[in-house]
Amino acid sequence: MFTFPEAPGDGKGSAEVGPAPYHHRSDCNICRKQDGLKTGSALLDVPRAGGYIVEGEHFLVEHAPLQSSSAGTVILETRRHLLDFGEMTPAELAEFGSTVHRLVPAVKAATGVQRIYLLALMERAPHFHMWLVPKKDVGELRGVLYMAQTPPLTASQSDAEAMSRAIRAAFERTSVT
Repeated sequence: MFTFPEAPGDGKGSAEVGPAPYHHRSDCNICRKQDGLKTGSALLDVPRAGGYIVEGEHFLVEHAPLQSSSAGTVILETRRHLLDFGEMTPAELAEFGSTVHRLVPAVKAATGVQRIYLLALMERAPHFHMWLVPKKDVGELRGVLYMAQTPPLTASQSDAEAMSRAIRAAFERTSVT
């Protein structure tokens, strides 16, 4: 279902760049994208539809690249370079839980689906990022088989921008509890 950019390198010669507390890595495409630098990836070097949907202290949420997703699919990524939950601070874990708790209903409301699939691999881009994929109620595929299919890439930039606005509005209407 997803197409990922090539891995940014083997980590040799990597340097931390950017100010604390994020300590971005020069060999990480997600860090480079967040810093406004070119990555060499056709997926990452284009503006995201609707910009950032959520800009938290520790996390950013943006629409997934249209080349590899359907409208309404979003990516939640850490601002700080880290691989997985085991490297998150208590503050990052708290914000993660709160953000996902509000984001899942927002994506459901904006897309009209009843289920959101979550996918976090960090295999080709070793920087924590999680895809939230609206599960459309069409066809027989479920679970892993649904996620493995190539999505119908019929959404336009304007469709994705409208979806980003709708998700942002629904997210902002939810309370932090």
